[in-house]
Amino acid sequence: MATACAAGGWAAKPLPLETAVSSVTATGAYTTVERLSGPEFSGRLTGTPGYMAAARWMAGELKAAGLRALPEHPDYLQRFPVTVTGVESATMELLAADDKGEAKRLEYFMDFMPLLYSGTGDVTAEVVFVGLGITALEMGRDDYAGTDVKGKVVMVVRGAPKDGRDWQAYNSHRARTANARAHGAAGYLFAESAGANPNGSPIPDLPMADISEAIGDTILASSKLTLEELHTVLEKGGVASFATGRKVHLAVKATPPYEGTGANVIAVLPGSDPKVVGEYLVVGAHLDHCGNWPVLLPGADDNASGSATVLEIARAAARLQPRPRRSLVFVLFGGEEEGLLGSKFFVEHPPASLTRCLGAFNLDMEGVGSGAWVAGGKNFPELFKLLEQARDRREAGVRLIAGRSEGEARSDHGPFQAAGIPAVSLFGASESHHGTHTPEDSIWWIAPANMEAVGRIVLDAVIHAANDR
Repeated sequence: MATACAAGGWAAKPLPLETAVSSVTATGAYTTVERLSGPEFSGRLTGTPGYMAAARWMAGELKAAGLRALPEHPDYLQRFPVTVTGVESATMELLAADDKGEAKRLEYFMDFMPLLYSGTGDVTAEVVFVGLGITALEMGRDDYAGTDVKGKVVMVVRGAPKDGRDWQAYNSHRARTANARAHGAAGYLFAESAGANPNGSPIPDLPMADISEAIGDTILASSKLTLEELHTVLEKGGVASFATGRKVHLAVKATPPYEGTGANVIAVLPGSDPKVVGEYLVVGAHLDHCGNWPVLLPGADDNASGSATVLEIARAAARLQPRPRRSLVFVLFGGEEEGLLGSKFFVEHPPASLTRCLGAFNLDMEGVGSGAWVAGGKNFPELFKLLEQARDRREAGVRLIAGRSEGEARSDHGPFQAAGIPAVSLFGASESHHGTHTPEDSIWWIAPANMEAVGRIVLDAVIHAANDR
């Protein structure tokens, strides 16, 4: 391993593992969440000055803790390209069912939000429901078959048939919006929630918006079907596409997209065993969020909480004596909200000064709930067992729930799994993460004790993994 990653010079008094684990605290994590979710970093949208300021601040904290930069990224930043999109203004109205009554003007974050990669356009037209929005003739599916959507507004939902086949090429915002345009749609609605969403590619003259389930059900009212009922049919492989008879007016003025720079923040704790020092485990979280339009989107839970927990783990790990045999790499990913861009880039451009990634523990939305739901825990039971054993040693009684990761990857464990690297994402175990992708995802809803518990469990687990064999 290169000498730039050599041991020595740690910033504070060395600690044994027991004491190091205890140094991961709710207070430290909460303080970091408060800083990251404040106005200083403007909602941390990757490619903007606010995000780069947050990345540099995190790099400074990792350096101050005594962690080293990789020789290929001496300022701790692994840069990658990103197309930055945005919206200047948007309005949406739901026209009366009989075309005679007063239109209902919809509200941001409650009823609708323009997709932050929307094109500029102004359309008044009937809504046509086209199910999953998939055209995959080679797989025997076309949600647009038998429908005429030219000049209409299409409405789609997330997901793919649960039939064991790989639908990932079609189960994304980019694929759905491109398919809508290819069929001549004049507008696009994604029926799931009314939150901010920068995860897609701009289509210059296609206005696009997220709508809440309640508005989606209102549009579907004449069919006597609900989105929940339709999801059930679609996931079983059925097709449900039809004109709803309801019209909307959607107008969006988008800002011109521009090519920006994103960055992953990377720091390393070099291993102590020369024979395996090039092998490493990743502890990561996405640092980015959705920006500051039309108001500041703090992203306290999503994912200042995961980033803060990683920083607590990194600070504690930097003080370990003895250090683990294998290296630990701490990564704050950019571009997660725009399609896992940073984690994909890291996996495609792994550290040249190291040799092999053995696994990844990703932390996402640790600020709410008690314990963690572990995406990929059923895929990689060896990683889940490490977490359970660490929980039993450090935080007995804390919930850990193993989940299966399949289909569309929606967090930064996905690119690692796609590359054949064991990886899990830990999410705060809660029925509701309040205000996700809205202004309400703020410091006031954070539960600091959960970040402390999850951080201690992950630190213990990753140290045991790094010392294994």
